[in-house]
Amino acid sequence: MAFFRPHILCLLMVQCGAVLVGPAMLSAQSVAAPEELLKALPERSLPELETILKTSLENGPSILIRRWEAEQSRENARAARAPMLPSVYASVNGGVILEQRATEGTQDEPDRVVAAALYNFGISQPLFHWGALSKGYEVGKLYRAISARNVEETRRLLAIDLRRRYFDLVLAHGSVRLEQKNIAELEAELELAKKRVADGFAASTESGTVESKLIVARISLQRLTNDYDLLRRNFARLTGLPIARLPESVAELPAVPELDKVIKALSGDTGGVPSVRLLNSQDTVKAERLNYEINRTRLKPKFGLSFSVGQDNRNADNDQLKQKVLITSWNAFATMNWTLFDGFSANAAQRASLARLRAEETNRSQIEQQDSDERRADVAKLQYAWRLLQEAEKNLSGARGAVTALEKDVAAGWAPRSTVDDAKRSLDLTIQSTNASRAEFYTALATYFSNRGIDPALHLGVE
Repeated sequence: MAFFRPHILCLLMVQCGAVLVGPAMLSAQSVAAPEELLKALPERSLPELETILKTSLENGPSILIRRWEAEQSRENARAARAPMLPSVYASVNGGVILEQRATEGTQDEPDRVVAAALYNFGISQPLFHWGALSKGYEVGKLYRAISARNVEETRRLLAIDLRRRYFDLVLAHGSVRLEQKNIAELEAELELAKKRVADGFAASTESGTVESKLIVARISLQRLTNDYDLLRRNFARLTGLPIARLPESVAELPAVPELDKVIKALSGDTGGVPSVRLLNSQDTVKAERLNYEINRTRLKPKFGLSFSVGQDNRNADNDQLKQKVLITSWNAFATMNWTLFDGFSANAAQRASLARLRAEETNRSQIEQQDSDERRADVAKLQYAWRLLQEAEKNLSGARGAVTALEKDVAAGWAPRSTVDDAKRSLDLTIQSTNASRAEFYTALATYFSNRGIDPALHLGVE
């Protein structure tokens, strides 16, 4: 059944984070959204779903994971800036030095005891690395932005998934109730069959046939109950809520208001904010281009400055024949480091980086087309789901009308009670079918808003 399908929350490389959320919000607000469609979103009619969305989109496990990943990226960006700043080092050794000297063939020289603090302090500053250091920092900032957007993209995808899974719970619980009613009817039928057999009005096989149906129904109920319980546990894990705090599923999803004119008037435009996939891909292309340029500098000389001061116990003027003394040295150097040959490692790194760049540029083009196609498909899916829903609502209205009419006929003595029971059984099945159609429409509607960056669920609780 459709409501038992597995759900995989696609935590793609997504982009809408703290660094770029502001511009994205402004762009999102510029996208026109018919008010009638906004009012038709399921959480507007299901307060329990709205509460789950509000809580889970703020503190759900997947959201917390993405936030910690964003924190890692922020710190990684700080680390990427470090090579551009001065490097300072210091070391100190304090204590006593005992020197014992003896010259061959002569009397030993007297021992020498020196109490000293030997130290070394220095600072170095890169000056010119052909732009590699600043570009490395830019790469860090790009990945910081990607990770920050991932938080908001995960919230966007989670909002759709939470709605879909909530509907799956409603449908699964509906199947359990239908099977429970079926079992109750079979039990009553079995009692009647046993009485007929006992009174000699039926063969003994009649009750056996009913018993077989009852056994199959009870096995089916066990399976459906287990599936429903698993869905609830998975839903609780996704929301981060204890399973005891999950609301009971409603028997019937709220009806969708009349939207025929609005749905038919929707165009297949591809408007909306750029998708997080596209923004991430664009930043990844920039990062790979920078990485390629960095790799091109690996075999070039690197220039810098170095200043240091130190005190050491050594021979004066570096003359081994002279007595050791404490000497303080002040040093200032211009430095150059140049890797002349690295076994073709730099060349290989350049080629690999260039290949990644070409791959990311191709991927970016594919994502641009994919986003456009998906937004057009969203409209088609929404209109299709609306047509199915209209037919389902007509069937539901007819089923309810049939029950009402038959109850009047039974009350007037024009029809047996069994006809009403059959009509109610048919109504239960129609309600389940209509719930499935409503769930499909609600999911298509939420996806339509979400893929355009204007899902109101993302701003629940935000003043």
